[in-house]
Amino acid sequence: MTEAPRPLAGVLVAAGRGQRMGADKLWIELYGRAIWRWSLDALLAVPGMGVVAVVAPADGLARFRDALPTGARDRCPVVAGGEARADSVRAGLEALSAAGVSADTPVLVHDAARPAATTELMQRVAAAVTGDAAIPVLPVADTLKRVTDGRADQTVDREGLGAAQTPQAASLGILVAALDAARARNWEPTDEAAALAAIGVAVHAVAGEPANRKLTEWTDVDVLRGALRSRVAPVDDLDRRTDDRGRVGVGFDAHRLEAGRPLQLGGLAFPDEPAGLVGHSDGDAALHAVIDALLGAAGLGDIGLVFPASSATRDADSGDLLREVAAQVRAVGWEPRAIDFAIAAARPAIAPRANEMAARVGELVGLPPEAVTVRGTTTDGLGFTGADGIAAWAVAVVSPR
Repeated sequence: MTEAPRPLAGVLVAAGRGQRMGADKLWIELYGRAIWRWSLDALLAVPGMGVVAVVAPADGLARFRDALPTGARDRCPVVAGGEARADSVRAGLEALSAAGVSADTPVLVHDAARPAATTELMQRVAAAVTGDAAIPVLPVADTLKRVTDGRADQTVDREGLGAAQTPQAASLGILVAALDAARARNWEPTDEAAALAAIGVAVHAVAGEPANRKLTEWTDVDVLRGALRSRVAPVDDLDRRTDDRGRVGVGFDAHRLEAGRPLQLGGLAFPDEPAGLVGHSDGDAALHAVIDALLGAAGLGDIGLVFPASSATRDADSGDLLREVAAQVRAVGWEPRAIDFAIAAARPAIAPRANEMAARVGELVGLPPEAVTVRGTTTDGLGFTGADGIAAWAVAVVSPR
């Protein structure tokens, strides 16, 4: 039997403003995904990861909440940061405690401005925490010079030196103690490792990653784009996408009807219907078919893989799921171009609301209504869709971005 991964928690530090770049750097998009979301998604993918506190600017909390992954919103509290980094991390740790994370749970503290850190690196850092602390460190390759009055007149021995990266990790209780001790001394540590070492905690060095670069200047954007490129699609596949060929995906879904449930279909509510669709989410078979068609066209699997049945997706709005999938499709280099779907149902009648349904699906995917075609049909009382349920088929066309 495979041993269950050790429970972990995380703090994503996203409260900075990027003043040196003159822009809100964390919202710069690479392959259709904001910088901070790359960082959050890597944290959430670490085996055993539970709650991840997102520390954001006080005036941007709603914006960050709205952009959280649909399937992880219940485990990603968004809280306001402080003036200094240590204050922001402390706010994130308080949010973890409020969410029920125990004091002995290892916590990964990661800079949102480091989008290229891999989940594998995060796993190695977490594994190195055994009652103490761990950080990733990259060896210094360049010759170091001490500069005085504009003159590089002294070479610094680089033996034993390294560049610290994030995530940096220790148990929640130890991190709180280290930051509280720094605050009591009126000292602002530049990272968690400094605060931890100051109270005598052993900080183990784990091999860092050259690609785990912090976005500081505009020149970093192209470097990070190159580092992330291979993660959105195989390089040879991206090369093939330089022509004008598109791809087509097909989706299908069906759900049974249950009396007394609200009916949600094609992104619309049908309040006058006596029965609604049963499903883990809201049961919208039409949107689920569209989701599978888009995922298939982009080579991203199926709806069960992307949104597994869990408390996070129970009773979820399928419109939110479709919007999230459209963003994922764009993130891997494809642009939705057209959607065609058909609904087989004894009732309700689809034709009277077909245009409204097309407009709603277009809004969710980011397409004009004329790029979406909706059709309704019946099975003349035969089979499952004659009375017991509703089924839908969808075709999605995507092209290289």
